[in-house]
Amino acid sequence: PQMRDSLWYSDGTKLNLYYRNAEGKMSTTSVYEVMDAFSEVLIGYDIAPHETFDSQYRAFRMAVEFAKHRPWEIVNDNQGGHSKLAAQGFFKRICTLHKPTMPYNGPSKTIESAFGRFQQQVLHKIWYFTGQNVTAKKLNSKPNIEFIEQNAYALPTLEEVKEIYRQCREEWNNMPHPATGISRMEMYL
Repeated sequence: PQMRDSLWYSDGTKLNLYYRNAEGKMSTTSVYEVMDAFSEVLIGYDIAPHETFDSQYRAFRMAVEFAKHRPWEIVNDNQGGHSKLAAQGFFKRICTLHKPTMPYNGPSKTIESAFGRFQQQVLHKIWYFTGQNVTAKKLNSKPNIEFIEQNAYALPTLEEVKEIYRQCREEWNNMPHPATGISRMEMYL
């Protein structure tokens, strides 16, 4: 993509931050993200327990409201409600070309590497970071689970984690893009 909104990637993943649930126990949740491929700006998201069509709809609605128009192409995997007829019709209405990729095939979507860098550069600085995926090899990709469990009483609530995650996305969007050196948001705008 050589201009904004020509291609949007979307994917659902674990939110990577622990929070204290209503019972006071350590929990995690999921996030569904929509990213502009040209600038790597995270333009829409929804935090929900599972990746469903409703979560996808809310994330894409936020993205369209932010961009003020629809993308030319959308690429996502065929998981979490993407294959439902309602989802297929929805994607056909908001873009010219919708290309589902093979599930569990990270290299087929740029958003997977962007998530990895977002986790490494922004989320890992938070003490209740859950760590990256199980195949991550770096020491700072793993959580300090003993410390987190000992301090579970100090974990934020789900509502607080949602606000913290919003701030983390804002930090990511304002960081320099690795290819251009200017902020992702400036590049997008």
